[in-house]
Amino acid sequence: MKKVLMLMTVSFLSLNVFGQWGGWGDGDDDSGDDSSTETTTEDGSESSGSEGMEDESISSELTVPTIGTHYDDAPDPRYEPTQTVDDGRPLMEDGVVVTPPFLREADVKFKRRIWRRIDVRQKLNKAFTWPRNPVIKNIYELAVQGKVKAYLNDSLATYYTPEDAWQRGSYTDVIEIPTPGYEDDPTMNVFKEVAIPFVWEDIKQIELMEDWIFDYKHSELRPRIIAVAPIYTRQIGGLSIDQALFWLDMKDLRPWLAKSEVYNRYNDAARISWDDVFNHYRLFDSYIVKTTDWDDQYIANKSEFRQDGLAALLEGEKIKNDLFMFEHDLWEY
Repeated sequence: MKKVLMLMTVSFLSLNVFGQWGGWGDGDDDSGDDSSTETTTEDGSESSGSEGMEDESISSELTVPTIGTHYDDAPDPRYEPTQTVDDGRPLMEDGVVVTPPFLREADVKFKRRIWRRIDVRQKLNKAFTWPRNPVIKNIYELAVQGKVKAYLNDSLATYYTPEDAWQRGSYTDVIEIPTPGYEDDPTMNVFKEVAIPFVWEDIKQIELMEDWIFDYKHSELRPRIIAVAPIYTRQIGGLSIDQALFWLDMKDLRPWLAKSEVYNRYNDAARISWDDVFNHYRLFDSYIVKTTDWDDQYIANKSEFRQDGLAALLEGEKIKNDLFMFEHDLWEY
């Protein structure tokens, strides 16, 4: 009997040692080194966990967010913090669009369409880069957030989806990255194509398309801005070419601009909006780059001005002076 009990005890200990009852040799123990484990893929092939390491933070394709359209959303203030001082003055959140007087088609005796550029790097346009409320950022975000339609060109006929507008200006570039496991050896670096998303800080110019109209009823020559386009510089074949990201209808922008405050360098007590800057006071410096012509080309793209930027600027000044002389000659003194 004692021999039987001794044999059962030895058998129990041997099973426990070899892991069949959850002992030292249990196969579910995950405390070992898994760096060299192999996994089976869908096609049946085995791959090691230490092979095929790549930097997943670098991608050659843009991850486009789902934005959707919000064209009917109510305009919100484009200025923080909110002005809550009760000093009797109207708040910027209550800004409304002041529509121009009604103009009959029969009263339009003269109309000239021109395109002009606003360079935000110029001293007179310093307010356009006001850090608390830069208008370039506001215009860009209105388009890429789907709050205002972004059109392909100045005809204002076909427009981008917000996702397509978000991708405008983005490009791919080739960068050099270290090979995993050989970070200290620069000779082992590899080249990879990566996607560079566009940022609004790259916008340095704004283009305006406007009509100069002579109102026969009110006897005045006044401009009306039709559309706005942020301009960015694109590198093509080693050349820097200015292109429009997209075009925005001024009628769509005005409700938002009327609630967007701008720095007034002349009077802190008088708050003005970006709608006032563009459509009422015209507090900006610009130069003419195009006018209605038979070939519908920018001045700088014409053969006589293509290699002479100064001559193109002087041609724009000539168009500006012709408008001034036209209005001057309408009256007798």
